Amino acid sequence: MQISCIIPTRNRSRMTLAAIESVRAQAPFAVEIIVVDDGSTDNTLAEVKAAFPGVRTLSLKGAGPGPARNAGVAASRGDIIMFLDSDDIWLRNHVGELVSVLDRGFKVAYGVARTSSEVGTADFLIPENGEGIEGDCFGALLRWCFLVPSAMALHRDAFQQVGGFDPLPCGEDWIFFLRLAALFPFGFAGPEPITRRTLHRGSLCFLSDKSKLLGIIKGVLDFLKNEPRASEEHFRHFTKLHAWTATSRNEWSSVQEWYVSLLEEKII
Repeated sequence: MQISCIIPTRNRSRMTLAAIESVRAQAPFAVEIIVVDDGSTDNTLAEVKAAFPGVRTLSLKGAGPGPARNAGVAASRGDIIMFLDSDDIWLRNHVGELVSVLDRGFKVAYGVARTSSEVGTADFLIPENGEGIEGDCFGALLRWCFLVPSAMALHRDAFQQVGGFDPLPCGEDWIFFLRLAALFPFGFAGPEPITRRTLHRGSLCFLSDKSKLLGIIKGVLDFLKNEPRASEEHFRHFTKLHAWTATSRNEWSSVQEWYVSLLEEKII
């Protein structure tokens, strides 16, 4: 069994080096690492090559997080695919916990990510309170996206069967998880965190306005139009969610703050 880790990055030299080091610390597992530099204008790629000459690197020109991950998977050799965003790190139990779930027969495994916030939001866990579910997760994922790429693993054939990530600027991970959940039950490696995330102003989850949120919802709506397992109720829910988000006077600095508002309004 070979494991490959795909790390997409852009202008994050210091964070990327820390991410790589966290993968290399996953003894006794030897993980193939592929860093996909997606149009950096700083010295990220040069620093990676200098510090870790054994790490494979690819270069794209600002394709976005989804295509960057897809390119990394296409270049990888592993039977098991894992992801690590360049501003996240794996905790020492990461690979072992996910592999143990896959060994129970699951095609897809996920664990808990602990998020430290630098933008005013209180620290939090994904899934909330570290309480994940196992089995058919499709309906639950249509309520909320309760996992992140940096805390999941899957077999290569499952990745290929759903066609990888969409070329969206944000929310591509939610749609990817929905496609997987429509076909495969998920295994849960909880409740202890296996990943540490940092929410900062350069994070994809940081918000400067509502456009990113509306784009995420539109992406899910487009997915639902062509998904056999989706119902009219699912479509109506996301249509309502789009309208409420567009007209709400709330201001959110992160996707997490939006999520809290949705809970308070009993929208999800």
